[in-house]
Amino acid sequence: MYLINNYYQKLKMYFNFLRESFVFLVLTLKYNASVQTDKDIIKMQYTLLRENHTIEKGMSMRNPRKGFGQQKVINLILRLDKYVDLYLTQDADFLNYPLSTIKNYIQYTKESGVDIPQIEKSYHNLLDKAGIYDVRDHAGIYIDTKTHIQSECDRDFKSLLYSRHSIRYFSKEQPDINIIQEALKLAQQTPSACNRQGWKTHVFMGEDSINLIKWQGGCKGFEDEIHCSILVTANLKAFLSYELYQAYVDGGLYAMTLIYSLHSFGLGTIPLSTGFLSPKIKGLRHFNIPENEVPILIVGIGVMTDNIKVAVSERKYIDKTNTFH
Repeated sequence: MYLINNYYQKLKMYFNFLRESFVFLVLTLKYNASVQTDKDIIKMQYTLLRENHTIEKGMSMRNPRKGFGQQKVINLILRLDKYVDLYLTQDADFLNYPLSTIKNYIQYTKESGVDIPQIEKSYHNLLDKAGIYDVRDHAGIYIDTKTHIQSECDRDFKSLLYSRHSIRYFSKEQPDINIIQEALKLAQQTPSACNRQGWKTHVFMGEDSINLIKWQGGCKGFEDEIHCSILVTANLKAFLSYELYQAYVDGGLYAMTLIYSLHSFGLGTIPLSTGFLSPKIKGLRHFNIPENEVPILIVGIGVMTDNIKVAVSERKYIDKTNTFH
């Protein structure tokens, strides 16, 4: 009887795995932003914000190539033009941020000595089409200082949050390993499901860090700046059959705490996505990451320079992201 019951429980567990995988597949096919993107205003807005950020990101690097990103800006203008056709009457305010980014990009590029008349013309045609004649400047990049950022870290939690930015270039000084260890200790205070603490961290220094960043692939133009990085993973062995996604929840909570912990010690950070398909994830074996650990993200770490170019990365108002029930 015990063997029969045990076999039944295993069969039930495997069925649950299959059912949940199928449900996730159906939801993905229906709601993923890559599927029928421009037929859904929300999907289109999310993808436009992603494309917009690549432009801000380029301007926030130490020494971007003169005239960089022109094709990306052209593509963004074309998609915004389509947005105007499809959704201007539904949400015209959305255009303010990407249009401001393009405005700043044009100014930034011209100040570097590169004329982009075709982009300027397309941009002004888009403004005329949308009926927008006053584009604000709150986008692109601004200059902050190491001294100011570190002083804000020491004030209170609100100041800590507002003072953190993604940094894309660092001084040649290697971060103090003792400070990194202290930040790791702080991050252990992250709450987790039933206090299992299923996260893992892998610290890479020097060329090992640069190789990890090159594997990640999203830092072209500043890969060699990141001489210290931490890969945050979650151990699948920590979670049960009905917790298929809990590894990513707990791992994500931990990663955010770690970022703020590192920032509180005055280090510059940049979170780097590891949301990849399985063939790429297998590449982590070259870094001796066990198969039972799923990557959450990479935190690039460095000592900040005295002056830093920071992407504005405007945040949405909470009425766009919150519902009171």
